[in-house]
Amino acid sequence: MGTTFAEIKTMGWKALVKELGYAEATKFILLCEKGEGDYTKERKKLFKDVTIEDIVREIKEREKQ
Repeated sequence: MGTTFAEIKTMGWKALVKELGYAEATKFILLCEKGEGDYTKERKKLFKDVTIEDIVREIKEREKQ
């Protein structure tokens, strides 16, 4: 049946994070979303695999730039 919308959304999120990092990818999503749905549930789903270590590592890498 092909790729589901949920799978495409996840793949897109991962591509954005890879290219932009978590903070900038989030900003991009906020610019593009219509503002419908449950913000909290969506963010929990998007960030379910992100650890505090990931966030700290990204901050440290950006500080070096």
